[in-house]
Amino acid sequence: MAHIILTGATGTAGAAILDCALKSPAIARISVLSRRPVKLAESQPKANVIIHKDYTSYPPDVLDQLKGATGCVWAQGISSRGMSEKDYEAITIDYPVAAAKAFAGLGEKDNFNFVYMSGEGANMSEKSSFMFGRIKGRAENALLALQLELASLSVYNIRPAAINPEGNYLQERKPTMQDRAATLLGGVFEKVWKSYVIPTPKLAQVCLDLATGDGKPLEAGEGIEADGRLVRNTAIRRMAGM
Repeated sequence: MAHIILTGATGTAGAAILDCALKSPAIARISVLSRRPVKLAESQPKANVIIHKDYTSYPPDVLDQLKGATGCVWAQGISSRGMSEKDYEAITIDYPVAAAKAFAGLGEKDNFNFVYMSGEGANMSEKSSFMFGRIKGRAENALLALQLELASLSVYNIRPAAINPEGNYLQERKPTMQDRAATLLGGVFEKVWKSYVIPTPKLAQVCLDLATGDGKPLEAGEGIEADGRLVRNTAIRRMAGM
């Protein structure tokens, strides 16, 4: 059974991934990196919450607790709204790249799977007029370049579109109007624009399948790009059996 690392466990997608991992018989251990305690992980024998403040640095005491992990789902993120490009770049690029470098040699096997939560609208040309698209695309490129440097690292950049919590609000804050709107619009999109919505349980399932898989490039198909390392929303749905 697998040992995985998870970040962003208090957010909408991350909480769903944690919930799915806790229920999965294929996962024996979940190391959750968080700046604060994670309620969903409390009293869960499979989960070890590691309070970690600096996501650019992984000292020996942290790596010791992560030893043996063979995959990570990097679901940590923040809205670009109101942020400077420098600050958004630090969180969106510097943090996951530093983590991927530190985690690549943790596993007892030859590969470590790093699943990076990007998003539809990311642009690997880095020429988007939107900061989100430019910086997310730059992060995807940086991780794929790192994969070429580190033989043990296998990267999957996953791009969900509209994430639908389906009324199951697991994140550690009270549901906002935006959260409730996501459920409402998600139901509408599911009927009229399926390619642009993904329910959180299905997104979680695919993220964990990639994190615990063999690390090989995905087979070509709709929504699979970048030589099998980029997974768009249409492919997430297909891989989740939707």
